[in-house]
Amino acid sequence: MKKRATTIENQNKEEVINSEILIIGFGLSIIPLIRELEKDNKDYIIISDGDTIWERLEKKERLNFDLVSSKHTSFYSFDLVHLDTKDNYPTSKEFLRFQKKYQTKYGSNVIKDWVTEIENYDTYSNVYTRKGKIYKAKNLLISTAFKRKMNGVISDFDFAATKNKTVALTGFGDSANLIISKLVPKNTKVILLTNGFLCLDKMAFHHKRSYTLDQLEMHNFRYISKFVYQTIVAGAGVVNVARILPKKLARFLFNDTLHVKFPLADRTKRIVADFKRRIKSPIPNGLIIVKYWPVDAYQYLFDNQDLGKSIQNGYLLNDIGFFLEKNLVEIVPKDDAIVDRDNNSIKWGNRTFEYDFIIDGNYEVPNLPKISYKSPDGKTLTYKYEYRNNYMGILPKELNNVYLIGYTRPSTGGLSNIIEMQCLLAHRMLKDGVFRKNIYKNLDIKLEKYNQEYYTTDKNKPTDHLVYYGYYIQDVAKLLGIAPKLSECRSLKEVLQFYLSPNNTFKYRQKGLYKVDGVKEMFEQIWKEHKGFSFSRDYIINYFLTQITIITFVCLLPIPLYVVIPLCLIQIMNPIMGLILSRGANLHGFMNFLLLIGLLTTIFVPFYWVPGISLIMLISIIIIGRKMGWTRVFFNDLKNKKQYFGFFEKYKKEYNKVL
Repeated sequence: MKKRATTIENQNKEEVINSEILIIGFGLSIIPLIRELEKDNKDYIIISDGDTIWERLEKKERLNFDLVSSKHTSFYSFDLVHLDTKDNYPTSKEFLRFQKKYQTKYGSNVIKDWVTEIENYDTYSNVYTRKGKIYKAKNLLISTAFKRKMNGVISDFDFAATKNKTVALTGFGDSANLIISKLVPKNTKVILLTNGFLCLDKMAFHHKRSYTLDQLEMHNFRYISKFVYQTIVAGAGVVNVARILPKKLARFLFNDTLHVKFPLADRTKRIVADFKRRIKSPIPNGLIIVKYWPVDAYQYLFDNQDLGKSIQNGYLLNDIGFFLEKNLVEIVPKDDAIVDRDNNSIKWGNRTFEYDFIIDGNYEVPNLPKISYKSPDGKTLTYKYEYRNNYMGILPKELNNVYLIGYTRPSTGGLSNIIEMQCLLAHRMLKDGVFRKNIYKNLDIKLEKYNQEYYTTDKNKPTDHLVYYGYYIQDVAKLLGIAPKLSECRSLKEVLQFYLSPNNTFKYRQKGLYKVDGVKEMFEQIWKEHKGFSFSRDYIINYFLTQITIITFVCLLPIPLYVVIPLCLIQIMNPIMGLILSRGANLHGFMNFLLLIGLLTTIFVPFYWVPGISLIMLISIIIIGRKMGWTRVFFNDLKNKKQYFGFFEKYKKEYNKVL
């Protein structure tokens, strides 16, 4: 470090380029910040070179997939106001066009060069480039994306060579699921080595209204009850509570759910084992969650249009539950398997699987240049990136006036939402000295508080950067002072919007410091199109009405009070309730009407058999609804997968015709 500093001191002043704001990396992740800097007429320098992964995929003609984040979470607030509000998932080609628009708009400001090394000091950073340039920056923003093996597989792997063969994958995430979606139409058998996984449907329908995954997350409902939130939202997708029951009873009740029918896919045991400490958040950071098109939603959306064109545009069937049901994918426990790469085989217990190709996954890591800094005792150290040491993912505690943008990822969806909020936070830090000083004050304490709230162990893990996006955005909005408060609500509608609408970034840009014109009208239109997010609303009401009915039934039973009280407490804390009620989705409104009638009747006829009849009717409706196909579980519903086997043959034919 001293050698470098001496080199700068001995050069002419003209050879050192001074900058108040220096940005390294010019991708989509930095656009919201550039937009704010342009509005402020702030001078800045951008250094960037090389293609993005999206540009590499375009050159390889591999932009034939859609995103795992919905339109409302894939584009920025100031772009969404110019689009229609209809739910969908953008294709990779649409997303690249979105990026190129800004490359054209701001590209002339970019200096084509590659940063090789950074030295960070108390009040500035020295930045060295491949072309021999030296920059002295007061504020340094780094946005250089990630590097990982799967990017190369998606862009270069010869999928055509796998026809009628066997491919082994040693990890599972969204990228691996994309690879699987390109293998199975070629009659390729997939051996998936995994210790289990979490996965969620990308879209659901309620009374012919579509809901993307993010729109079912109602993030602020956690403030009402952490337990109820876990029961309703997390319980509907992850059947951990099935472990409480005997295996036969669990299979009888929930065998139409992915992780019960295919127990090797269940990752909840491993997740629970990681809970070394209690956290405040209902959902922890660090969860890898795969998002997929369920075959019924896929057929409903795309078979009624031109199926071949939809496939060509990038909408690929990637229903992992359907693939398991059809035996196109077989799971092998990763920890228990022995991979013999010399003989292209995998041994698990008494079984041996032979494969023709093996694809290895790895965790994504930031593609950062070498960074050095001085410790408090004056030693020169090399910066080692650890996500938990970065406040809100962007402020590394070891470095000064350095901001890391775009290295926080969503577990379920919402990457552009996260990036937009990070850029607003960085902009406020650059613009407001008092705000910056307050953020940096007691930074270690703030970091520890955040980590205690969201991480179940004190051990750093490679997935720490994965956050439940709606929680993260709310936390950043609070820091910025732009988060709506319940006390500010002036009507029942505004209260419902506070709790039920997802925490997309545009929710926080309707007014105030970072207002975007047209966002408030867009927010209201989305609320109207989803009838006040009736899917979530009806489910919550159903949960509480059912609990009240059961407790009323118990209280009216001719049994001693000392028995009534523990029974009521057990019922209130019953974690299986959410799973049972999730099987009544699409009929919750009707069920709520019957439960309400039953409770009103009980007021005038206070006998236990009145709420008892209501409960019998409730269970009957769920059973009949499931039998008749009127209801659908939010996530991972295997109930009717087999009826789409014929459609899948049509899909394969169209896939191989156009791709």
